[in-house]
Amino acid sequence: MKKLSVVLMCMVAFLWAAPANAQFKWGLEGGVNLSKASIKGDGGLFDASNRTGWFVGPKVQMTMPVIGLGIDASLLYSQKYMKLDYSIDEGGEIVSASSPNKSMPYLEIPINLRYNFGFSSLVGVYLATGPQYNWYLGSRNLTFGRGSLGSLERSTFSWNVGAGVTLLSHLQVGVTYNIAMGETGKLEGVYDALQEFDVKNNTWQVRLAYLF
Repeated sequence: MKKLSVVLMCMVAFLWAAPANAQFKWGLEGGVNLSKASIKGDGGLFDASNRTGWFVGPKVQMTMPVIGLGIDASLLYSQKYMKLDYSIDEGGEIVSASSPNKSMPYLEIPINLRYNFGFSSLVGVYLATGPQYNWYLGSRNLTFGRGSLGSLERSTFSWNVGAGVTLLSHLQVGVTYNIAMGETGKLEGVYDALQEFDVKNNTWQVRLAYLF
């Protein structure tokens, strides 16, 4: 929350300094998530596969004329999934198994600084980057066939880097890479192991927005 508060203060200061003729738009945004978990320090015990989800929600955007600099913010319901394959050596025998397809619903607040430049009145390009706060809405428990082996964090902080095109000044199509800045969850007591493994979930997003 402290990180988000600092970011919001900076954005408010940016808005305060914006000229009176700044352009404000609002609209709806949706798209596809392609996420993959990574586990730190597991020694190759786990292997994560890509999982596809979706997101949707309202969006607002402010752009300063002439220089093309602005910010945008969204309030998104985002559905992600995680599935892990793992192998355990039990008495000299390798046992392989897969976790259930874990449903991961989030409320996400991305706030991006963006730079817009147009090739004509019909087509433009934008670059965007900024922080994202994620609030987890589902069951935090992680299970892998033999009971609970970990949990997901209730809230996480991540960073977005993206680019896209603007068509007819209203339609936006873009791609974003969302980078987890801390652990998404933690695996604890895997079988007889005492280690704790940090789980991070990075996500590619293909997004479509229409602004009025």
